[in-house]
Amino acid sequence: MNTNRSNLHFLAVLIVTLSLVGPVVADEDLYDFEMVVFERPGGGADEFWPAEPGEPDREAAATRLESLPGGPKVLGPEAYTLKKKGLIVHEHIAWRQAPPDRNSSRWYSIGSARLNGLVRVTRGRFLHLETDLVLNDANTSTPYRIQLRRRMRSGELHYVDHPKLGILIQAERHQPVPGAAGSEQAPDGEPKPAQPAAATRPG
Repeated sequence: MNTNRSNLHFLAVLIVTLSLVGPVVADEDLYDFEMVVFERPGGGADEFWPAEPGEPDREAAATRLESLPGGPKVLGPEAYTLKKKGLIVHEHIAWRQAPPDRNSSRWYSIGSARLNGLVRVTRGRFLHLETDLVLNDANTSTPYRIQLRRRMRSGELHYVDHPKLGILIQAERHQPVPGAAGSEQAPDGEPKPAQPAAATRPG
């Protein structure tokens, strides 16, 4: 009888512990992302921009998107080249995430004074980048709302173009450190598009 009570107590403690730590994320669900967001000064001068572009739904942001401490930034040369060409790099972020499904409403906030807003990556048959950003003009403080979408595949550099902004982003399946506890080789099971989009780098 005492053994049964001990077992029940152990199960109760285990259930409470699991509920506190949350769901376990498998290594094959994790991706390493890196993104560079840059401004084209004076870009879009001939475009029509609404006087009241509206604001992102900032309450939808779960938390602020921050770079991993010491995280790899392989797009450093690209960011350097952009700056040398007179473009303004507002964000250069590397993060690790298990992208939620396409029905998720989870967004992350990024930016500072002149460029800020929301970003998210979700996963269906493909990875999907979405942004809802506001860029304030350096001279007039005019706000420009920039909502972009891009379907992606891992292992490629993607360039998202806009008259005011450009985004470089890439995703790689997270590779656990060999020999680490629970590490396994990630399966090559990600769906691929029929005609992969070639990365176009800004000229």
